Amino acid sequence: LGVGVTDAIRHHPAQLAQSALTLHHLSRGRFVLGIGAGERESIEPYGLSYEGQASRLEEALYVIRLLWGSRDRYVSHEGRFFRLDRAIVGLGPYRRTFPPIWVAAHRPRTLRIAGRFGDGWYPTHQMEPDEYADALGTIRRAAEDAGRRFRRFTPSYDMRVLFADSHEEAHRVLDSPVLRLGALIVPSDVWSKVGAAHPMGERFRGVQDWVPSRLDPGQIDKWMEGVPFEVVHQAFDHGTWRQIATRILSYRAVGLRHAVLAQVGPLVDPRRVPSSFRDAVRVIRALRSA
Repeated sequence: LGVGVTDAIRHHPAQLAQSALTLHHLSRGRFVLGIGAGERESIEPYGLSYEGQASRLEEALYVIRLLWGSRDRYVSHEGRFFRLDRAIVGLGPYRRTFPPIWVAAHRPRTLRIAGRFGDGWYPTHQMEPDEYADALGTIRRAAEDAGRRFRRFTPSYDMRVLFADSHEEAHRVLDSPVLRLGALIVPSDVWSKVGAAHPMGERFRGVQDWVPSRLDPGQIDKWMEGVPFEVVHQAFDHGTWRQIATRILSYRAVGLRHAVLAQVGPLVDPRRVPSSFRDAVRVIRALRSA
């Protein structure tokens, strides 16, 4: 049972520490706490500040681990964002284990934070295997510098996948309004890979900066109409189940250990739900046999 992901802006780290540990017990040691720096859409419209989000994440991870070690003692902390004054989380570990923490990280700062505090990495932005390897290298070096054992670290990848009976059919399904909208929410550097410029500028970081309530619906419609097919093609992994399995294996060769298949086909056509899950099962079986 995993959450991918929450943040420490809407939720105090003490609340996250208590909730995650409770779920870890209820799931008999099978809960994963996914956490990241947050997204403007779920923060700023509600009067909360997004400023210093990476620093807040770093301090929150420290506080969560501090509280997990507080079963029989009080702990205090005076930080930039959080303060503890003789606080305690009384619930102990489940069979000597605490929930693994998987950090959603994409930029150098948060990648290093993942290495220092995380038990896993949960990226959601599209990247090629060589980019995945480079980012994982940054995490590994940060973990080693902190004296942590990297062999227990779980590199994962939240892949946006479209299953089809052929690659040509996948291209036809990709050319849809809902996936053009999805392409608007990916970072500008994904656009630049195919020589395109994101309408929100070259510094647009994707879902982190996407706040639809601040945008004019008519403007979004115009942007959707202008999304190049090459960007949609780049933003979503697509093809037959065999091609998707081969794609995942190319990431496994550079360190991937846990793939999350976020299926976008049913968003285009709900009738694709049965075949999409059938193909996902085929991918899982192929990966296990490999």
